[in-house]
Amino acid sequence: MKKIRNYFKYAIFFFSATVIFTSCELVGLEFQVPYKYDYEAGTYSNETNMTAWEFIQSRPDLFSVLKEGIEYTGLQSNYEQPDCTYLLLTDAAFSESTSNYFETHSFPDPNDTSVIIIPQTLKLYSQDQVKELLLYHTVKGAWTWSNLPASATWYDTFATADTAKVNMYLLKSRNANIVFNNFEGHYIQELKARTTNLKTSDGSYMHVMDSWLDRPTKLQLR
Repeated sequence: MKKIRNYFKYAIFFFSATVIFTSCELVGLEFQVPYKYDYEAGTYSNETNMTAWEFIQSRPDLFSVLKEGIEYTGLQSNYEQPDCTYLLLTDAAFSESTSNYFETHSFPDPNDTSVIIIPQTLKLYSQDQVKELLLYHTVKGAWTWSNLPASATWYDTFATADTAKVNMYLLKSRNANIVFNNFEGHYIQELKARTTNLKTSDGSYMHVMDSWLDRPTKLQLR
């Protein structure tokens, strides 16, 4: 009977370990990357020791489209600023996720309007459109787990439109996460980040997103 108990004990241990490591890979970038254990504090550190721009360049497997858009619009210096919240769009946000950006921003072929073009590059859009997209996903102020409220709140972005606000709040649950643009009419409800709370060397925060955010209308802002 003792052997049976030991068997189940080890089985449960290995199952639990598998779940923990798998969860870290699913909700984060990879286990303990860029998180490193701070032995003095006794916790995992969220310090990336990089600017947002350096972080984006360090992960071409995730941010190749975003990097292209930043270079296309000349916004590199915008990703090296303090007191910002960067909502970093992964390649999935542009071409893989439900209602991804490229599919929802298709357009007729100018040479044959019966043909619809679904871009595979941001360079098929105007620089102004791409610039507004990127600036909308950059929120003014450094917002993360420690200072976001538990109720939906609107925050200003760096985009120029009068409705260029992002709705954010902290979802208080066993697995804390941040919810974005959870308002009636948004194409995804309770949209959560893939990874949150990554701190840049400038003191800003990065939240990695597998879906893009759509702007609210004036009516939805009321």
